[in-house]
Amino acid sequence: MTELQKTNRGGRPRVTDKPAIAAVGLRLFADRGYDSVTMADIADACGIGRSTLLRYFAAKADILWDRAADEATALAEKLRTAPQSADPIAVLCTELPAILTYLDSEIDLLRTQVSIIAESSNGWPLGSTRFNTWGSAVIEFITDRTHHSSDDLFTKLLVQNLFNAGWTALTVWAESNEARPDRLLEEAFALVRNGFTTT
Repeated sequence: MTELQKTNRGGRPRVTDKPAIAAVGLRLFADRGYDSVTMADIADACGIGRSTLLRYFAAKADILWDRAADEATALAEKLRTAPQSADPIAVLCTELPAILTYLDSEIDLLRTQVSIIAESSNGWPLGSTRFNTWGSAVIEFITDRTHHSSDDLFTKLLVQNLFNAGWTALTVWAESNEARPDRLLEEAFALVRNGFTTT
């Protein structure tokens, strides 16, 4: 078979591809609300058993963050291979937004993901630990390319500002009519890179 889907005995397409299962879950979250959707609901919508779903995702939060590990790996590689002569902050402000490689046909999934996390009680309880791998890559890059250690105020403030810039841009975009978040991400990271000014 050329497609990663099969048909169950009821004639409904059975989704067996991990990214496709995540897409089904995100669309259910968008339609019904994150708290109202169960793992059983997602399994049923995919035409698979709950035990099969659990082999792909242990919990609903894992569906929200399906791409996180791959994105963090890609970011670490981009930072590792950045030219030694390049300005470290410029590199970070370029590569951090570049890890969101959503196709136009998938962009609604990113909007759903951002909206669900933003609507939670403190902004990102479902994924705060998911940023650790990204954060580690950024900190390693800063300490490698500058004279600052991981415990320096400079490093801590820079990492915090970078992630706040990206997250704030995404939440503003999720509530806007803009098709993609690219412009807002570019503007947010330009502010970090160049500093804020009222002129």
